[in-house]
Amino acid sequence: MVPLEVVDSDSDSNSDPQRLEAEDKGADGVPEVAGEAIPIVATDPDLLNCSICHYPLCTPIFLCDDGHTSCYTCLIRSENKCPSCSVPKGFKHCRGMEKLIASLRVECKNKKFGCQEILMNHKRAKHENICPHTLCFCPDSSCGLAASCKLLYNHFSRHHSAIQFVYNAVFNLRVETTQKHVILQERNEKVIFIVNHDVVGHGRVFNVDCVGPDTFKNGFVYRLTVKSMDACLSMECVPEVSTKWKEHTPDNNYLTIPSRITGFGLQVCIKKAQKESWSFKGNGF
Repeated sequence: MVPLEVVDSDSDSNSDPQRLEAEDKGADGVPEVAGEAIPIVATDPDLLNCSICHYPLCTPIFLCDDGHTSCYTCLIRSENKCPSCSVPKGFKHCRGMEKLIASLRVECKNKKFGCQEILMNHKRAKHENICPHTLCFCPDSSCGLAASCKLLYNHFSRHHSAIQFVYNAVFNLRVETTQKHVILQERNEKVIFIVNHDVVGHGRVFNVDCVGPDTFKNGFVYRLTVKSMDACLSMECVPEVSTKWKEHTPDNNYLTIPSRITGFGLQVCIKKAQKESWSFKGNGF
């Protein structure tokens, strides 16, 4: 079941005070307010979807002779043949359904984690894919906390340990050969990053992940640099972002340190990508 709200956008037609008093009384005899949102529950949310592509309906909406709804895209592709009926059918513009769909508002599924967005039904999925309140999981394997990223970051800083750093600053990181990962946390915004590490046949490999919602994808850039007496190796990349991190061997976009190089130091620098939705101070790399 999906909670919905019906917003009365045609309140002008209910402006007659005498008719409001005579007709717009609820079951308890109290007049209802014209234009007030009415909370309802959809027991079959699929009725709000196109019967052909099954995506949420948005205007314009069409109806075949047997009552099957169609979005505009499916109408064009079907060439006036209703796939549900499997025979040629006429389609009519369904203004009643358009008014209903236009009046509906739905809550984000992440409301319980802090999201206050109220959306048109066909915009819900797009919003939820990038909602900053998406459920994230604590990267500490002994902890089962799941919460919005903001709550998770605060929880981690209070109850777990991590290497503190600030954006744009280069810092040295010691990683033992037996360590599979090192957890980092940005000091100001508390965003969590993980340096993944493993020893493989040809040497040691490193890369960086980020714990957060999809809005963080392409939002950060990191650089790993290794310096020794014999060589200087460096890699710049965008971290993989996920809401639920699991320990793993770096298998994509990683820095390889050949076995012949020993006694090296690992330098790390993480900065925000230069996107309109991000702002950062400093000179970058």
